[in-house]
Formats: sequence, structure tokens, C-alpha cells
Amino acid sequence: MVGSEYAAQCALNGVRCKLTYRDDQVKPKAEPNATLSRDNRSFSPLEESAISGPVAVVLVLVALLVIIGLAMRFGNGGVLLSSAPRDVKKRHGEAPESWRTSGSEREEKPVDFLQRIAAMADRRQALVLLLRHCLLHAADVTGTRLFRSDTERALFARLPETMPDRERLEYLLSEAELVHYGGRAVAESHFGALLNVARSLLSAGRLGHA
Repeated sequence: MVGSEYAAQCALNGVRCKLTYRDDQVKPKAEPNATLSRDNRSFSPLEESAISGPVAVVLVLVALLVIIGLAMRFGNGGVLLSSAPRDVKKRHGEAPESWRTSGSEREEKPVDFLQRIAAMADRRQALVLLLRHCLLHAADVTGTRLFRSDTERALFARLPETMPDRERLEYLLSEAELVHYGGRAVAESHFGALLNVARSLLSAGRLGHA
């Protein structure tokens, strides 16, 4: 072998040598990279922090309740939890003392008011109240200012000329003046017709109340 001959030659020359053989086919083992091993290791689900047990169940129920509440509040335009529509108008100024009504009467629906007027025995007084109620309603709808010194005719004169059904309101005013100041008697059929006129006037701006 080449190695043996080389060793014999070294001995003849008085040289001490030691032969080391290397196998190029065998690759040295790579040392493990501690840094990569630590950074790239994977965590199992059990090692990650998580909420479990009764607390998780409670949180899920609370989240569901919040979602349902938001859906009811804002879904479909918020119909379920929204307050009922109210037809509230701010009155400008103060009506004459004899015209003023209580808070319950102001919130009274036209249909209830008309029934109360129809049940009054004094038709002359009922017609005056009917006219004043219609005038106050027209002032509220149009934003017309009221004054303590107002008469029925003065308030009507300040109502906008373009107000819907202004002619009907003027007719009701004329009939009430004839009865109140002229002393004309009120027939039941005529009183019923004036109630229908008032019903039409009070329905303006208050859909579905009459």
C-alpha cells in the first residue's frame, strides 16, 4: 500500500511520522445551533395562555347579549327600542289667559278633543273652544307667534296666507263670531258640519291622530 511504503521510507531516512487517514465520504456532524433551536421552536396550544372553563362561557354569553342588544337598537332603523314618535311643537309666545289650556289638554289627540266638544251641552261655548283650539293648532304648525292681547281675528290675520286650509279656518272663524257675538242659534246639523271642518284642520301636521 502507498501508506506502508511511505512509512518505511520515513523510517529509512530516520524520520518519525504518523499517518492519519481521512474518509472524504463521511461528513462531520453539524453542531446544533442553540439560538435557532430556541427561536424556531413551536408552541403547542396547551403552552399558550388562553381563557377556558366557566369564565370563557360567561364571556361568550355577555358578548352574545351585547350583539343582540346592538342589533335590536340599530337594526331596522332602531324600531324596537326607539321611543314612540311624538308630535311635540314648541309654542311661540303666550296665548290670552282665557285661551290657555292645561298640559293634558295640549297633549290630547284631536279625536279625543272633538269627542269632548261634541259632548258639551252649551253649543255656543263648544264652538268658541273649537275655534280657539284650531287657531292655536294652526299657530303651532306655522310657527306663528302668540300674544296675550290676541283676539281670534287678530291671530288669524297673522297666519301665513299660504297656510293649507286657511279658507276653512276663516269659515269656522266667521261662523263662531256669528254665534258668539251675533247670538245666532246653532243647529245640530250645522254644528256637526263645523266639527268636520275642525277635524280636517286639526289633522294637518298630525298624521294618524284624527
